[in-house]
Amino acid sequence: HSQWHDQHTELVLLLAALVACVVAALVGSNLHSLLARGSQPRFSSRDELTYSRIRNRYLGAYTLATFGDWMQGGYLYALYAAHGYSMQQIAWLFVVGYGAAATIGTISSAVGDVRGHRRNCVVYGVLYSLSCLLANSAGVAELSLSRLLGGIAYSILFTNFESWIIAEADACGLPGKMLTRLFAVATFCNALSAVVAGIVGHFSVQMLAETNANKFTAPFNIAIVALLCCSVLSGVQWTERYGDRQGTASGSLLKSWRSIRTSRTLMTLGLVNALYETALYLFVFVWTPSLERRASHAISHGLIFSVFMLCKMAGSQSFSLLSHSLSPAACLSLVFAGSVAAMAVPLLSDDYEALLCAFCAFEFLLGVYWPAIALLRSVELSDSQRSSSMAVFRVLLNALVIAVLLVVSHLAEPFIFGLAVVLLLACLASTTILFQPSDASSGNASRTHLTEGLTLAAQQRPLVSEPEGDSDAPEGTPQ
Repeated sequence: HSQWHDQHTELVLLLAALVACVVAALVGSNLHSLLARGSQPRFSSRDELTYSRIRNRYLGAYTLATFGDWMQGGYLYALYAAHGYSMQQIAWLFVVGYGAAATIGTISSAVGDVRGHRRNCVVYGVLYSLSCLLANSAGVAELSLSRLLGGIAYSILFTNFESWIIAEADACGLPGKMLTRLFAVATFCNALSAVVAGIVGHFSVQMLAETNANKFTAPFNIAIVALLCCSVLSGVQWTERYGDRQGTASGSLLKSWRSIRTSRTLMTLGLVNALYETALYLFVFVWTPSLERRASHAISHGLIFSVFMLCKMAGSQSFSLLSHSLSPAACLSLVFAGSVAAMAVPLLSDDYEALLCAFCAFEFLLGVYWPAIALLRSVELSDSQRSSSMAVFRVLLNALVIAVLLVVSHLAEPFIFGLAVVLLLACLASTTILFQPSDASSGNASRTHLTEGLTLAAQQRPLVSEPEGDSDAPEGTPQ
């Protein structure tokens, strides 16, 4: 009876998250026509055609990129353990990956500003494919190289893909409100690819379970195909976009750091990015044991993961609705306040259902966070150093994750959740700066075609900066 009760709770949450996704999508699809009857104009057929063309080209490659990443994420620890490595040895392999992301990955991401974002996205698929291929070996040298290549690729995934789509939207004259919609759809596809990857990974592992091989290599080998297809699609379908083609990667990083150091707004944006995603990493590390301790039977990890991803999808759809009345900074304030409440639940309750609902709420808010922070970055970061600035932001994040990785296994559960609450409270306090007039200086005029249609709160500052001269010129080529 107890086992059925726990499964019933998870199935009810799965259904609720699915219904929330459908409702948010249906409301969002009709909202533009409703607003057209009021003060906001309907998008032209040309705008809709441009949006569809950019969306389809971007999401094809981006979804394959995230699918290849998700295929590995759930099995890295199990793969290394099956290869015969201890927990401490596995922790050091992870440190190699995050260390590579913080060092080589930072420089590699900045190369996109100089040599082209599309080129880096093509390289992403190749590097990550090699990382997956090396994971088939049990040798420490091969696995260390695999994590190093994976860390570099991970940095590219979280910098150059976003930089390319912002540059492409700018070059095609896409209205800013449609960029908001595009970020929400991209987050939705990211979560959907995670659900599919979880299902495919599960069955691939089961198929190899009866062989003598390490069964956890199967998801990595499937990821190779998806990642190479990502490289092909981005290389064939995308137009090359740049930042500052006249500079160097190291020069771009240095210029980005100087801009961040002298800007209260950019410093806050980078700090919020690092602290929130560190709290997210703590959550990823501890959600499984915390639920297992409170459940009266062995929990269904796959089912719970699917619930989480559906909640994230519902959150991304909800952002499309919230963005019509709230600025990205206001959305982030809601995310951080709600996340504090969600992470406080395990400190106050040992009830399994209460904890599972709190974690679902956290994932829902995560779905709101990704497009909101992406839109803020598109507001504040200079075109010529967009990927470089994002790479600098991630240096602090990777450093914090490495620190957490080295000590988190020795910390008690209440301390871990308490630390997450403190990080999220710091994020919430920092958003007060994001409501103030921006002091980020890109040195360019505002792009009117990207700010068109944004809410009044978001219109207080330009969405992206206007390039000097023609969009095809080297200095003004959008990223």
